[in-house]
Amino acid sequence: MRFGPTTGLLAALLLATSFTPTLAQQVRVKDIASVGGMAEAGFTGFGMVVGLSGTGDSRPPGPGAAFPSGRDSAVVMVTARLAPGLRVGSRVDVTVAATGDARSLAGGTLVPTALEGGDRRIYAVAEGPVAAAGSWAGGIAASVTRGSPTTGTISGGATIERDLPLALGAEGEVRFLLRRPDFTTARRLAEAINASLGRKLARPLDNAAVSVAVPPDYPDGAAGLIATAENAVLTPDRSGRSVVIDSRTGAIVAGLDIPLAPVAISHGDMTIRVQETPQVSQPAPFSSGGKTVIVPRSSVEIDETGRMVAMPAGGTVGDLLNALTKAGMSALDRIAVLQAVRAAGGFDAELVAR
Repeated sequence: MRFGPTTGLLAALLLATSFTPTLAQQVRVKDIASVGGMAEAGFTGFGMVVGLSGTGDSRPPGPGAAFPSGRDSAVVMVTARLAPGLRVGSRVDVTVAATGDARSLAGGTLVPTALEGGDRRIYAVAEGPVAAAGSWAGGIAASVTRGSPTTGTISGGATIERDLPLALGAEGEVRFLLRRPDFTTARRLAEAINASLGRKLARPLDNAAVSVAVPPDYPDGAAGLIATAENAVLTPDRSGRSVVIDSRTGAIVAGLDIPLAPVAISHGDMTIRVQETPQVSQPAPFSSGGKTVIVPRSSVEIDETGRMVAMPAGGTVGDLLNALTKAGMSALDRIAVLQAVRAAGGFDAELVAR
């Protein structure tokens, strides 16, 4: 069977070979579950970034606008994720994205911008210097763009102006929500919480939620119960490991020991193959020609044509990333490969996109 060059994003095919993941390790409740009602919510606002060196919007914001115009400023959307319970004076990170034809936000400063919630009330105000996620340079005849210069972040850029409501223990219970739903893990979660509390207060509701009753006499009420329960230890039926990717910057953070299933990936005119048994093939399988030499376990070899990357049994996500980097694949292409491999069941870990 042979895979030829592809022109789309990429195709990832899981080979018909069984995959036995490594044994799951013990984790804390807080590592695999969140407390119901504690999810972050999005807050947005429109503002202006000033102080740009000719890379801002080419048109003024509009008649009568109080903001400066020209290429030294840009209209932006500002977003932040705020967790319930944050109090006035707390600071959180914000993301800034250009809405017009600005070329880069590098070197700019966000003027004070109100951030509203879904109820149209103002909960925070953002301001400060923008750290752009890329760069842009150009002249009359040509320009060069690296990364995404029209988006950026401000660390601690938003100050909370209104307390975010938080209701713990409503109706006499709290719920722990698994980030990766699984019936077996939900049952183990309930058992671990009961063991840590010394009472049978937790019960699984389904494959994603565990309900924990809050006794009226429990010390510190719901908050005290959560503090005790979230540190309970259990062994999930599925791995609690994760791979974090940032498509804006091309950053990838992953545990190097996450095992890979036997998988074949075709991306452009390159093919990566994770295989079950070391072997030598001429010409190379799944490639358009050339010689592939299978090398010892935990190492990687690229064929003479540069079109084929072969990985032996026991390969990990770390091995794959090293192979893709060695083959000259860009950061964004490596992210696309990871997403497709995960979708095809190539590794057992949560893929978190930021």
